[in-house]
Amino acid sequence: MTRMRPGLAAALLRTVAAAIAIAGVVDPAVKTAGAGRARVAVVTAPQASPAAGRVRAQLVAALGASHELVPHVTSDSAAAILIGDRYPDESIAADLPVSTVTIAANPQRRVRIVTLSAPREVPAGTAIHVDAELEGGGGTGASADFTVSIGGLEVGRISHRVAGERERWRAALDVVPVGEPPWIVRAAVTQPEGPGSAGMDVAHTVVGLRREPLAVQFYEARPGWAATFVRRALESDARFRVESISVSSRGVATRTPGSRELSALAGVRQVSDTRLTPQLDSLEVIIVGGLDRLSATEVRALDRFMRERGGAVVLVADARVDAGPARELMPPRATERLLERPATLAMTAGAAPFEASELLLFPPPAGIEGEVIAAAADGSPVVLSLPRGRGRLFISGAMDAWRYRMSETRGFDRFWQAAVAAFALGAPPPIDVRISPPALRPLERGLISVRLRSDPGAAVSASVDGEPIRLWPESEAGLYRGRFTARKTSGRMSIEVTSAGYRPYSVRRAVIVQEGVEEPVRKDVPLSLLAASHRGIDVTPERLDELERFVRATITAPEAGAVTRPLRSIWWLVPFGACLSAEWWIRRRRGHR
Repeated sequence: MTRMRPGLAAALLRTVAAAIAIAGVVDPAVKTAGAGRARVAVVTAPQASPAAGRVRAQLVAALGASHELVPHVTSDSAAAILIGDRYPDESIAADLPVSTVTIAANPQRRVRIVTLSAPREVPAGTAIHVDAELEGGGGTGASADFTVSIGGLEVGRISHRVAGERERWRAALDVVPVGEPPWIVRAAVTQPEGPGSAGMDVAHTVVGLRREPLAVQFYEARPGWAATFVRRALESDARFRVESISVSSRGVATRTPGSRELSALAGVRQVSDTRLTPQLDSLEVIIVGGLDRLSATEVRALDRFMRERGGAVVLVADARVDAGPARELMPPRATERLLERPATLAMTAGAAPFEASELLLFPPPAGIEGEVIAAAADGSPVVLSLPRGRGRLFISGAMDAWRYRMSETRGFDRFWQAAVAAFALGAPPPIDVRISPPALRPLERGLISVRLRSDPGAAVSASVDGEPIRLWPESEAGLYRGRFTARKTSGRMSIEVTSAGYRPYSVRRAVIVQEGVEEPVRKDVPLSLLAASHRGIDVTPERLDELERFVRATITAPEAGAVTRPLRSIWWLVPFGACLSAEWWIRRRRGHR
């Protein structure tokens, strides 16, 4: 065995010592990845009953192993759970999922409107979709009537039998606007068995007239009949501005002049990396066909369009997707069913019925906001609407419904026109302006909320009838609030909001001032309203198991990355000193200094 010469050994020791010294000066960082735990804030409201402490202890015992639970909401919280009996005074970021545990001393017997929603604007000739969440009780068999009126004329009514002391249900109506815009939509829920007005609750919202067409783009990764006839249904409706790109082969595509490239969003993972291009930012719905030909870049672009833009992506399936990037968008475990003859699908939410014989069946949605729009005869979902970040994902598994578009019901065109219009109207605008209350009495004080979506850091200004309104920034980035006073007499006021960011925007809203506008009967805002507006659920202490399942299903653990600097360890002095000492000893033995 050949022994190493003393000179070579000394040189090697000097090299190792020098390498340790240089690495210590450079101080390299090593990144490691692993599975982390999602941080969930479990907050007990001030002055809550003693039962709140017991509820928090149960949640900590049930979720402590899978989630990191903290007592306060922080900037890196993935979700929050509030325990109490009323709406908190402090503001909460709009994009933070919040669930609530309502603890009340006595059950709420009066029926009330928890939330009331309607589009901010609707195109001409379009019905207004009013969606309300109601809560109340009064005993088994008690009835409640939900009515909607415009201009003093009742335009819709739904009756509901309350099954218990405390129940929550939803009421949805499509009502025809009456009179000139903007329209004051008055919703009221009454409980005839209640004494006098104690069983009545009233809420208002204002809906304006939209003059711009709804911006929709089709993207067909390969030509297909399913997406083609959906496009023709929208092109026949004057409310839509339809653009399209159809890829027939590699490098060959047919496109309309105003179509947008999905590749503008490729390769971007964080909102702060880059802004959406003005072309894609102006879109509200993207309808996709040829799902099996989608690339990973296009799937990533569609996902970002939903999460950051808040737009809707509609997937029109004409075959089962077993592999490929599109599987990231599709629900798992989809099965295919072929019928001998076409069958009319069971529709929900008042959608127009249509027929199909080739069905793609999906598992029921697990999330609280997932909605089954159409189902097969056995109840298996065929058409789904799912939340995806700020936007929505709409999946149609009626693969050959286009074949029966001329059937007796003729619901194919009506279904797609109504569904896409609803998604387009629900997409957030670049500047979201909300007035509270939506209709004011003369000299009443109003609150204006301005949320900037495209450029939260842009300068923003507001005025009412030419008089400036002072806007104050809130804790949430891009959110501003201000107050103004209504005019002395009934009429309309004009509010204009302008942002001067990388892409200037200007929005004008009409404010109705009218004598005799009713105030909501309720005095305390229920805590359940917070969950309804923040993509969560509200439960009682007896239903904590539902909340636990919801948190486990929707609040997933993010990828946790750690950065370490190994050369900062003091133990590196041991090999450094050993190398120098050994090199000095070898030199001394050879007679060198």
